[in-house]
Amino acid sequence: MKGLEFIMAIKFQEIKKYLARNVRLSICFEDGYYHDYLMVSDIPDSKYDRLYVYGIGMIDAEFSMDIYSEPREQEGVMTSTRDDRIEPALEVVLYEAPREIKRSTDETLVFRDLKPYLQSFGYFSVVDRKNWSQEAYELRDDIPGKYNNMYVYGIGMENNPDIDERLKEQKFDSCKKKRMVIVLSDVR
Repeated sequence: MKGLEFIMAIKFQEIKKYLARNVRLSICFEDGYYHDYLMVSDIPDSKYDRLYVYGIGMIDAEFSMDIYSEPREQEGVMTSTRDDRIEPALEVVLYEAPREIKRSTDETLVFRDLKPYLQSFGYFSVVDRKNWSQEAYELRDDIPGKYNNMYVYGIGMENNPDIDERLKEQKFDSCKKKRMVIVLSDVR
């Protein structure tokens, strides 16, 4: 049974198709090393496909102000320069080995199998693809079980209209001003 859990673990090649195309991404590794991308399409084909998803969250990450330049080769922890800026991004943490989280199915990704990988705190908007209605939650564990059997359609990030007034007044953007968006569908 232990081997079956590993087969059913979520790999990057599976989760990549659910990531919104219009959000920045920070791909982080267990040693703290990371790569930042403006869009999922900037990730070279098959680059991380063999790695397992350890977690998905939001983070403020460094991005070049010159979006047309070749990204610098990143070695370890980077320090910001005047050519960089800090921007909110979806963070996908990848490991060589899978987490020991048993999935209910390996056919397609359903919310109950994604939920343990999501950051535990922050804000979430769960969107029903059928009618585009949404419900907001402050914590991952606040998201009710009524979504468990729904199919994952997308994972993204948007401005959070429910943030504290002090955050709204800040001139810079931050992941604290965002909420993770999980689009679900009851139809495959």
